[in-house]
Amino acid sequence: MVDRILADRYRLVGLLGQGGMGQVWEARDEVLGRAVAVKVISVLAGGGSTADEARARFLREARITAALQHPHIVTVHDLGTAATPEGGTPFLVMELLRGEGLEAAVRRGPVGGADAARWGGQICEALAEAHAVGVLHRDIKPANIFVASSGRVKVLDFGIARAADPSAADGRLTRTGLVVGTAAYMAPEQARGYPEPRSDLYAVGCVLFELRTGRLPFTAPDTLGFLTAHLNDAPPVPSSVAPEVSPAWDRLILRLLAKDPRDRYDSAAGLAEALRELDGRGTSAATVPSPRPGQADAAPPPEAAPTVTATRPDTPGQAGRTPLSRRELLRRGAGFAAVAAVGVSAGVYLTGSPEHDALAWSYDPGSDGAGYDQPILSGGRCFVPAHDSAVIQAFALNSGKRLWRRDLGLAWPLHGRSQTVALDGGHTVVALAQQHEGLIPVLYVLDGATGRTRWTLESYDKDDYDLHVLDRGLVLFGSDDPNQQHVTAFDARTGKERWSRSLSGPGNIRTIGDLALVGSTALDGATGKKLWEQPHMDLYSDLGKYISAPQRTDDAVLFQERDKKQRIDLVLRSARTGQEKWRIPLSEIKSVPGSDGLTHETPPAAPISGTTLLLPRLEGERSSPTAVDVRTGKQKWVFKGEVRSADRDHDPVSTPGGFVLPTPDGAVCLDAEDGTESWRFTDGEDLEIDSAGNYTMLRHSHTARLFQQRQTVRILRSTDGRALWQGEFKSSIRRSTPLAAGRMLTFLDPQETLRAIRLTG
Repeated sequence: MVDRILADRYRLVGLLGQGGMGQVWEARDEVLGRAVAVKVISVLAGGGSTADEARARFLREARITAALQHPHIVTVHDLGTAATPEGGTPFLVMELLRGEGLEAAVRRGPVGGADAARWGGQICEALAEAHAVGVLHRDIKPANIFVASSGRVKVLDFGIARAADPSAADGRLTRTGLVVGTAAYMAPEQARGYPEPRSDLYAVGCVLFELRTGRLPFTAPDTLGFLTAHLNDAPPVPSSVAPEVSPAWDRLILRLLAKDPRDRYDSAAGLAEALRELDGRGTSAATVPSPRPGQADAAPPPEAAPTVTATRPDTPGQAGRTPLSRRELLRRGAGFAAVAAVGVSAGVYLTGSPEHDALAWSYDPGSDGAGYDQPILSGGRCFVPAHDSAVIQAFALNSGKRLWRRDLGLAWPLHGRSQTVALDGGHTVVALAQQHEGLIPVLYVLDGATGRTRWTLESYDKDDYDLHVLDRGLVLFGSDDPNQQHVTAFDARTGKERWSRSLSGPGNIRTIGDLALVGSTALDGATGKKLWEQPHMDLYSDLGKYISAPQRTDDAVLFQERDKKQRIDLVLRSARTGQEKWRIPLSEIKSVPGSDGLTHETPPAAPISGTTLLLPRLEGERSSPTAVDVRTGKQKWVFKGEVRSADRDHDPVSTPGGFVLPTPDGAVCLDAEDGTESWRFTDGEDLEIDSAGNYTMLRHSHTARLFQQRQTVRILRSTDGRALWQGEFKSSIRRSTPLAAGRMLTFLDPQETLRAIRLTG
């Protein structure tokens, strides 16, 4: 085609690039004598009435986009149709730019905050101009962003992707299954076929994530994998991928990647202003615009990120629609979608066991009888530590593919309990093990993606056999000196010592958020500075056995403390001063003999939902479960219905906005604010109840024929009790509590098979 003249005017000089839609040529305008760029839209070449109709629609919409005049939008000089061997082929004549595509900058690695903010702001200024006249881009990605030699950004192909859709009549997923856009950058509502202006902002969020971290927010083996991830999965916190990313960038990017468009910025203009503020050029004081009412204004911590929910069903344009699972995408034909190239091959992981209904995937970790402990879900990965030996396996949550297996060649410090946590959105795994001989504790820090060792630490003079991790990614070690407690904090990412402190007297270590509790002393987790001391705060029994972990609520910490009446109280204390805010009796002390001959205290659960704390019945104090405001200790409501006796195996659990309590014939869900009944389940007795994200799991053990023990597992939607999934297993053993990430639920079944269920209800 070189040296060919289009429309008797544009002489093609050299090929500049090509993609899924066509080719871009450098050309010379023979009439005006200037260099231009010509884009030949080859996807619309051909003959016949259908092709003619598609080209006519393309030309109509291209004229609309050509009317956009903005410094950050590439200027369209002309458009027409050229005769080619393939048939009539539309082409666009644009200004010729000198510089490089943004994808070239991405390939070189993470981009600094100033450049990312400046480029992102200019992209948004272009989007604001287009959105003002009703034009959506639909395909924002680095390949469609050009950085001119002057440093100015130019956005390419405005509206062209939409115009090139030969079946796009109303903006929806069309009869041919064509999804307009690029899957790796596609907003959930756009994947469903309902794009809107804030869909472009979601794509900007993907681009900014890629610029700041050097990688996309989601990785997948194929187009369906990307679409499924955007529909259902929570993105990692950017700073968990690139530690140099600031909290302000975390908040801005995670807000853009919200599943619900209403949770993003209201407009491209507002986002442009926020980016100018990040670059130090803003006109207002706030770094990030305030979210809409009901939305938290701070980014969730790395460990909370996997629980971000999928798009709400009342999103404009998709009321009554549910998130599309990978199977549903296939069923609707999206597996054959003409999505812009993302450079991946097709591959579908749907390996569910027919015996337990359709599962997303299942995997036998191969325990060899040793067993596995509670799985850990973080950043799209599922980590499964072994029960008796220091072995850890990692699986991809979307596909079930095993990513790695590490045998540390050591033992866990305490028999029957692994010592493993995941940090940084699943990018860091910390495990505390011990040598078989000498009982020397060894701290292992692994790369969450590969399982490779980042650093280790042996502690010959310490005897702390619990893993203590703070929100800031600090790991604590403490000595066992009865007269002096020495505590050292290490950075889990680098292994560097951050602070060290000696305290008089004995005391076990406990951590909660950014607070380190050493005996009766509270330390600031970031600096090791002593905040307060409460000599009468007794978290432990006289025999040194731990009663219960404290819980954090706003700026206070909720403790379970033994009082002088041999009773356990709930006490709320200020996190910074230790001042007591309120005290309420929780339970009488109940003692049971342990296998080691000591006495273990087992107080009943007091779950928290939002600002509501649910207290169990207490003889002489409370005849029914009672809800109090966790901030003030004042009573909210009392449940007058019948519930099962307090039992560690049948504790109530909290859900988003409520509590699920065991009843004699099933379970009941109560609203956290007023105690009204949301739903009731009566098809089962002696249920074990678990809560994960927006879902409630009910387990019912029973005896089947031939005296076989069976366990029926049901998953209900916590908001209304609707049954979403049911499976039956050949054992009554409860292996793990479920874990939720978006609409994916993962758990170990009674046979110690790791199962993942993608819920569509």
